[in-house]
Amino acid sequence: MNPGAAPSVPEKAVSERPRAVAVGLSPALTSFPSLRQLLDLRPAPAEEAARGLQSGSLEALLLGGELAPEVLNRLLETAGPNGIPGRPVVMVLSETGRRTNVDTRFIDHVDDFVMAERGEEALLARLRNALRVRSSLTELQRKNEELQGLYSRVEGMARRMAEELRLAGNLQRSLLPTPLNHPRLDLAREFMPMREIGGDYLDVLPLGPSKLALVLGDVMGKGVPAALLAANLKACLHAQLQAGDAPAAELVSRVNRLFWEVTPKGLFASLFFSVIDFERGVIRYVNAGHDHPFIVRADGRMEDLVAGGTVLGLIETGRYEEAEAAFGPGDRVVLYSDGVTDREDAQGQPFGVDRLKAAALASRRDPARIALYSLLGEIQGWAAGKDAEDDLTLVVARAT
Repeated sequence: MNPGAAPSVPEKAVSERPRAVAVGLSPALTSFPSLRQLLDLRPAPAEEAARGLQSGSLEALLLGGELAPEVLNRLLETAGPNGIPGRPVVMVLSETGRRTNVDTRFIDHVDDFVMAERGEEALLARLRNALRVRSSLTELQRKNEELQGLYSRVEGMARRMAEELRLAGNLQRSLLPTPLNHPRLDLAREFMPMREIGGDYLDVLPLGPSKLALVLGDVMGKGVPAALLAANLKACLHAQLQAGDAPAAELVSRVNRLFWEVTPKGLFASLFFSVIDFERGVIRYVNAGHDHPFIVRADGRMEDLVAGGTVLGLIETGRYEEAEAAFGPGDRVVLYSDGVTDREDAQGQPFGVDRLKAAALASRRDPARIALYSLLGEIQGWAAGKDAEDDLTLVVARAT
């Protein structure tokens, strides 16, 4: 082997070699054997090179220093603010032994400037490097275009999902009990889902002229899955109420069995079911694992409503007991989901039941709506702007 010869480059089929043209270069320079093995190279006039730049048919362009401005001006004519996507490798070669004087406008459109006197090896090394870089940039451009397409699709899906959730939230709020106009009960309620829709379930159901069912449930989880389970819970309860006048404990037991059948394993819901009997002045209830509602009496005494049993959906044959508490004029019952008492301040301390009871006691002489706003104000003040981490439902009902 001749020590001075250029390193051998494996022969490639012409179709596999990058297509390239040389403009304004001497035959001696373009006839380097290794250069011919690396590129499918042929000389071309400036006009043809310019057309190749615009059509994207070239993968490399070797320019002599003298003609470089003429061809690069054509390149600038078609370049946008980010250059020409997928343009070929552009190298400017000087054969005079002096650095080529190229307008600074062309710097961003040329991959390398090479002095021919440095020899074939230097030229090939710089050319290979420029081809690798340009190939990487082209691949990055392709990947970026794919990502932009994916981003557009994701944004479209996100917009559709947001709109669907908004409609679902409106639907869920439309299923909340309408404002109650009852001669014997002053009731106010508030439902604040953490997301567009939530898993709390609230119902107010007249049961004849002198009775009214007051129901609050809380399904495990948040968002759409919890909302679907809450809808199932409501359907189960309504089906049992329409089936006949069963004792509260028996009714909740049947609801539990139905809910167990439709609920995925491991999920559950708490439920407070009560019936206010205005003629007798009592509230009969079953508490199936729910946070304990409490009665604030006119004289300031309080009573927790705790009797019942376990949560719904875990055990098919759950047993429940019902209890009764006095509920006469001036008394008020406060129902809430754990999103109320678990609401945290900036230090992570929960609002808690004791603060809720103290606020309810302080507002016991106020109408239900004013009392509800007072309680919500205490909760929001405690959180001091910290985002909620659970759905919140609060009910204040005062016997009149």
